[in-house]
Amino acid sequence: MTSRSFFFLCGEVPPERAHWIRDAASPLSGQATTGPDPPFTLYLTGEALVSLADSRSEEYWHSIMYETGMRVIVDSDELRLHGLLGTIKEKYPGILTPGDVNAGEELTFWHSLVAYLKGENKACDRAAFLLCEGPYMSRTSVYMLRFLKIIVELGGQPELYAYLDGVHAAHLDQHPSEFENIGEGVSVLATVTGEDEGEGWFGACSRCATARGYFVKDQDTGACRPSSCIPAVTIRPLKEILERFAGSHPILAQCSGGTFPSRPGQETFPPGLNILITYSPYVSEWTFGGLSLAVAAAMGGLKTRVLFIEQGVYALCGDHTVLPEDRVFNVQEMVEATMDIPLLHYAVYSPSLEERGLELTGTFSGMERVDAEGIGQFLFSEQGEDTLHLSRIIFF
Repeated sequence: MTSRSFFFLCGEVPPERAHWIRDAASPLSGQATTGPDPPFTLYLTGEALVSLADSRSEEYWHSIMYETGMRVIVDSDELRLHGLLGTIKEKYPGILTPGDVNAGEELTFWHSLVAYLKGENKACDRAAFLLCEGPYMSRTSVYMLRFLKIIVELGGQPELYAYLDGVHAAHLDQHPSEFENIGEGVSVLATVTGEDEGEGWFGACSRCATARGYFVKDQDTGACRPSSCIPAVTIRPLKEILERFAGSHPILAQCSGGTFPSRPGQETFPPGLNILITYSPYVSEWTFGGLSLAVAAAMGGLKTRVLFIEQGVYALCGDHTVLPEDRVFNVQEMVEATMDIPLLHYAVYSPSLEERGLELTGTFSGMERVDAEGIGQFLFSEQGEDTLHLSRIIFF
C-alpha cells in the first residue's frame, strides 16, 4: 500500500462517530505501508479530546487503538487544559501525547501534525485551513492559528479559506479582553508571509461575507466593497477559493481528513473531495454550506462525493415543505436538482438511518447506501482505476 489516511478532529466526537471511525479504519488495519507511518492516523484536539473520557465511547476507542492498529495522537496541551492528561494516558497506554512536558516531549502536537502531513514530500511548501466557525465562541480559530504558525515556522506558506461563520475572523478592530486576538493573529501571519505584496493567500467567501455585513454594495458605483474587514483577508467568490483545492497541499478544517501518497510524485490532479453532511438541515448553516461547497466544487472540476451521515441523514427523510416566509433553501430540492452533475455523487450511511429508525422514500430511495463494512472503502480505498490517490474529507 502506498497511501496514508488520516483524520484531524477538533470538534465533538459523539459515540456514533467513534463507532464509524473504527469501522472505517478496520479494512486498513492489515495493510502494510512503504514508509514509517501506519495506514491510518488520528489527530485529536479541542472538544474531540473529551470523547476519550466518555464511557459511552470507551469500547470504540479501545478497539480503534488496539484492534485496528490506528495510531492516535492527542494534543497534550489541550488535555492539560481540560484536566484530563493523566486520566487519558492511564486509560489508553498506547496513546501518543507529543508536547507533554512531564514526559520530556519536545515535539508539539502541531509540529507532529505538520511533519505527518508533509510525509516524505519535504518540498511541500504550503498548507491551508478552511475556517467555518467564528472566533471566541469556538476555539477552532485558535487551532487554525497554531497550525498555520507552524507552517510559517518551517518555511512554508500558510493559506486561510474563511467560509460560513469563519468570515468573522476577518472582522476589523477585534479587542477580546481575555482571549487570543484572532484578527491580529491573521494579520501577523499575512505580514510575515507577504500577503500584502500578493505572495500569501487569505480569502473569505463573498456570499458568506455579504450575509454577515463584510461585503456591502456601494450606492454610488453599484459595486461591492469590503466593510469592517482587516486588509489581510481578501473577499473572493467561493469559486476562487475552491480553485485552491486543485493543488496537492494539505487543507485542514474543524473536522477533516484524507488520503495521500506516502511518496511524492504519485498524486493525481485534481484531488478528490469527500463532504460529510453530519448536521440536520435548517437549524444551522452546516448542511446548506456543505452542499453549496460540494456543488461548486463539482461544477469547478473536482470529483466530489457527498455522504449523509449521523444527523445529516435527516436532510433526505420525509417531505420537506418550505414556505416563502421561511427564507431558507429547501435542501431536498437542492439535492434533487444537482443529482445529474457529472462529477457529483451522493450517498447515505445506512447505519445512521437504522439507528434513527428512518427510511428513504421517493427520489432518494435509490441513493447509494454505504454500510459499516464499506465506509472505509468509500472514504479511503481505491474504487476503480479512475480513483484519485489524493483526496480530502471535510465534515459539515
